[in-house]
Amino acid sequence: LVDYESLLTQSNVPKSNIIKGRNDDDDHVDDVDDFVDCELDDDPVMGTSCLGLVDTPFAATVTNIACLPLCLLGCLGCFVINERQHAAVLYFGKYVGSVQTPGIHFSPPLCRELRRMSTATRTMDMKNLKVVDSRGNPVIVSAVVTFEATSAKKARIDVENPWPNATWQPHVTTGTFLQLQAQAVLKQVTSQFPYEAPPGKPSLQTEGRSITRQLVETLQRRVLPTGARILSFDLVDLSYAPEIAQSMLLRQQATALVEARKLIVEAAVDMTSTAIQDLQTKAMTESSHIEPLRQEAIERISSNLLTVVCSNEAVTPMVSMNSENEIKEEHIEELTNSIKLLNIRLMQMQQSG
Repeated sequence: LVDYESLLTQSNVPKSNIIKGRNDDDDHVDDVDDFVDCELDDDPVMGTSCLGLVDTPFAATVTNIACLPLCLLGCLGCFVINERQHAAVLYFGKYVGSVQTPGIHFSPPLCRELRRMSTATRTMDMKNLKVVDSRGNPVIVSAVVTFEATSAKKARIDVENPWPNATWQPHVTTGTFLQLQAQAVLKQVTSQFPYEAPPGKPSLQTEGRSITRQLVETLQRRVLPTGARILSFDLVDLSYAPEIAQSMLLRQQATALVEARKLIVEAAVDMTSTAIQDLQTKAMTESSHIEPLRQEAIERISSNLLTVVCSNEAVTPMVSMNSENEIKEEHIEELTNSIKLLNIRLMQMQQSG
């Protein structure tokens, strides 16, 4: 964690201007324990006491004193600030301060302009954004950004179109400052990781918390001009692009099949070894008339068991009817000669035909 005291000493920034990351105990949605420390300067607070003439420009003060009876009769200078709402106050087009306290306020109404802004927590959805992972594979990513506004001056004066669906311009849904910066950050961070990796290595599928932290830190630096505080930046969907999805699916299926076969073979070997050991043990301990297994029998049992366990289909048992369990060599030679003669006769019949 960053040492805030040393940070304040080196940068000479007021302690009130250092905004720390929220933890899980906050009411806001935030999966990041502590992200990058950033300087979100507070707006100067405009005083609305003493008939609202404390922080107003001199010309506006003189004008409003002259019209004070009319203002008081009509309460033209009164305005209300709701919960989770700030207002930037301008006189003659010049910013003089912000009102941040909920309630009813008064300031001279002539030549005054109020630019309101909601500070409620909101989300921004980023759907089906195509990025490239560290191996060059196109990946489709969807993400959700949770943020809140902190400065009416920055959002209403300093930056045009700070975020989509703002209360003062609900028709603006694309091409906003926050959207473009979030897309750039998402492409930058996801390009540092592969889509998938062997166990123990970082990837987009396994490093969710680390990637979220990096996304929040990077995006927070970029949106400081808007006064937005980034609470979370989460990946909600991740998949290969359609042009390579089929080939990647085949590769994943092949990998899964190899792993399954490997597991089956290992289990078959263990079962065969245990069965042979049990047979040999029983032959040695139970009865003296049971002969120990010969090498040929062990090989035959091993082959049959491995075939049965590793086979994908049901095995049909075959019982040898030969009393001696073996075929004599002369019978094999006679059978071979008969087959040769039969093949010769077939060839002759085909030539004559």
